Amino acid sequence: MNKNGIHIISNLFGCRNGKLLVDKEKLSKLLVGAVKKNHLHILKESFYKFDKGGITGFLLLSESHLSIHTWPERDNYLTLDIFVCNFNKDNTENAKKIYKELVSAFKPEKKEEEFMERS
Repeated sequence: MNKNGIHIISNLFGCRNGKLLVDKEKLSKLLVGAVKKNHLHILKESFYKFDKGGITGFLLLSESHLSIHTWPERDNYLTLDIFVCNFNKDNTENAKKIYKELVSAFKPEKKEEEFMERS
């Protein structure tokens, strides 16, 4: 069976760059920039800031999606989900580069991550 994509699921704990978890514009700019720099295509984006400061964000990609949910009130915790399809070309490395860039920006003290091949 051919590999048709990669799904990266991650929990980042104790993010030392906590400002990104509460600033909707900076968070959006970071995610959009990482996706564009790595040659994926955004169809639609939506970010919502909750009263307690957390943000839920979603980028609908022609290759699939990227989503993030932040909880600054839970010791700067966030969840990240990146899924890309590989039907026209292999986007696996692009997805991994996006993930690496985001982890580097958030500077977590601890991370749980899963890289799942989709077929």
